Amino acid sequence: MEQTALFQTEYHPTGFFVGAFRSETVALKMTNSEVDGTSVVLLDGRIVLGEESQALREKLKSLIAEGNKKIVLNMDNIKYIDSAGLGILVAAHVCAKVQGASLTLSNLGTKFQEILQITKLVTVFQVFDTEAAAVASFSKLTDEAATEKPSVTLPGTVERIIQSPNPSTPEKAEIAVEGADELYQEIRIENTLTDEHGDEVRMKKGALVEVTVEAAAEATTSKLAST
Repeated sequence: MEQTALFQTEYHPTGFFVGAFRSETVALKMTNSEVDGTSVVLLDGRIVLGEESQALREKLKSLIAEGNKKIVLNMDNIKYIDSAGLGILVAAHVCAKVQGASLTLSNLGTKFQEILQITKLVTVFQVFDTEAAAVASFSKLTDEAATEKPSVTLPGTVERIIQSPNPSTPEKAEIAVEGADELYQEIRIENTLTDEHGDEVRMKKGALVEVTVEAAAEATTSKLAST
């Protein structure tokens, strides 16, 4: 069953035209449908600061909260987007990832592709030329997941932050993993993370974390810890 919502605000002067239509007021129309177990949202109009971006934010939050793990935004009929609209897309992508869901974009067109290149967001999103290709990509991910290595998640503590002598190289966080075998007892990762809002955050010494290791539990858990 398709569901359609319509929102409209006054023209916002700062942003990117990605289509030929340039009316002073352009509503954002959202039509939601399900294709092969994937939630597809067809967007028509513009995504700007105001009711449009807020409506899109709430729509995506609602889909994720309802348990939808596969979401495609069909951007074929988007005429205009500003920085707030781009921010909503980034935040939605991060929120979906945190909740174990995936958000992909389709039918962007040449101008929208250029915007992602200019704003360096092209590496953030999975982008497909057609809606069908975006939907099919989830089947591929499901097949790959079936052949993934087993993994185990263990608690850990940030023991120290290691500063880099090179300004262009990120600092590292040294994490002690509790109950792990010798191979996994201590790891170091770049201390550059992203929260659910898309903001960059850093871990501090003493922070409690969870570490997921791509290996079977019996290969990571210390025999001493289990006895």
